[in-house]
Amino acid sequence: MLHYPTSRCRPEPGEHTAPKKIRGYAGAAAAAAFIGVMSSAYVSPIMAESLKSIPVIGSIFKLADDLGLQTAEERGLVAEPNVGATHEGVTLRIPEVVYDGTRLSLAVKREGEGLIGGISDYEVVQEGDSTNHIYPRGAITEVEMFIDGTSIYDYNGGKRPGLIGNPTSDPNVVLYQLTGYSHLGEGAPMLPDQFLLTAKITLEGIEEPYIIDVPVRKSSNQIVVKSGETREWGGLKLTLEQLKFTPITTDLIIHAEQIGNPEDGNHKDLLYEVRDDRGRILGLVTGMGIYKDDSQREQRTELIFERFEETTSSITLKPFLPVFQDPSANGGLYAVDGNGDIVKKYLKDLEITIPVDRASLEKLYDSHQ
Repeated sequence: MLHYPTSRCRPEPGEHTAPKKIRGYAGAAAAAAFIGVMSSAYVSPIMAESLKSIPVIGSIFKLADDLGLQTAEERGLVAEPNVGATHEGVTLRIPEVVYDGTRLSLAVKREGEGLIGGISDYEVVQEGDSTNHIYPRGAITEVEMFIDGTSIYDYNGGKRPGLIGNPTSDPNVVLYQLTGYSHLGEGAPMLPDQFLLTAKITLEGIEEPYIIDVPVRKSSNQIVVKSGETREWGGLKLTLEQLKFTPITTDLIIHAEQIGNPEDGNHKDLLYEVRDDRGRILGLVTGMGIYKDDSQREQRTELIFERFEETTSSITLKPFLPVFQDPSANGGLYAVDGNGDIVKKYLKDLEITIPVDRASLEKLYDSHQ
């Protein structure tokens, strides 16, 4: 199973994190057997600084660098449970959630006295061969989510929902996202349309963990498009199996199979862009890929992108290989350009464009609950 982590939450062995958000992908991040990508909900230091001077009116999700979340309130998709708990004079609240059936996003807000630094702050300290994380008082040190009483960490391998956390421009607010991947095989649990979410959150310097129950209900419709379009290049067969649209999310399922010896690079390094009919690139939120077996010749990948800025008549999948800083290497750090974006080698032979019913998409995007 290959995770596409986007922010630090509870790292697992082999998980990569990255300190800077780049539109769609992580630049200058380690690129090993799987792809490390950044969440479009992460706010870069420059953007965070500029947002501090802007008063937030309405939904906390306006703090997210994620078009779907930013527009969720005006589409009537945000629920306001406003539940919380208080320990030792420090309160954690979950004021808002939004759930479109693919991803659940929830805001966690901290209030109280004697707090040091932000709710997401930590310092990485290297001591010999060990790496330690040092947290200021009141910072989140651990998060566990339960779906109808079952911990997501009790799900095995590819059946486990994805969980990521992202800071915002408000030092007392963090956004968490729980993703139920739909391509994991027959019998694999997806997030149900309605469930009780229990968040167990531990803060540095607070002895008792915070346990907060949040009722969750899907708040939007969706459009599913079956594709099956296939392309081949360099011993690789690529199939775009399915697209799913909601008012806040674009979801793609891709099947890649190595049918020969790749002529140029390793198919494991393959990355993807998604563009609308005007060439605008969607921001990548998160994703996960699973190999069929130990031979690692077949991989099914589900990628979660933001919604389109405007309705589109087509969607284009543009596979590419990242260029490494050391061109002779098969791994290491990605090369980046002057804007901090990954240097890409697009694979035109693998590019897939399929039509989209613009009228149906416009109706979905404009729908209000």
